[in-house]
Amino acid sequence: MLAVTVDGVDLLLCNVEGHVSAFEDQCPHQANPLSKGNLDGSVLTCAAHEWSFDAHTGDGVNPATACLRRFPVRLHGDTIFVDLEGPDR
Repeated sequence: MLAVTVDGVDLLLCNVEGHVSAFEDQCPHQANPLSKGNLDGSVLTCAAHEWSFDAHTGDGVNPATACLRRFPVRLHGDTIFVDLEGPDR
């Protein structure tokens, strides 16, 4: 996991087995930074109240009805491009 700020947007980058995803660095529960949480395999867990999410898709694991704001990512060599204009969802 890597927390970065791009053009004023706090992002969390997750690399799971070579698949890079970008999410808003904010839990939908109470807006706590997800970057303070834990990434175990492909499960991202918020440190504040242990809500968990699929680090590939941002879909909720617990609770299943929650989801993260995901941004499109494109890789070019070692450079990660994140499209801030429109979230994937």
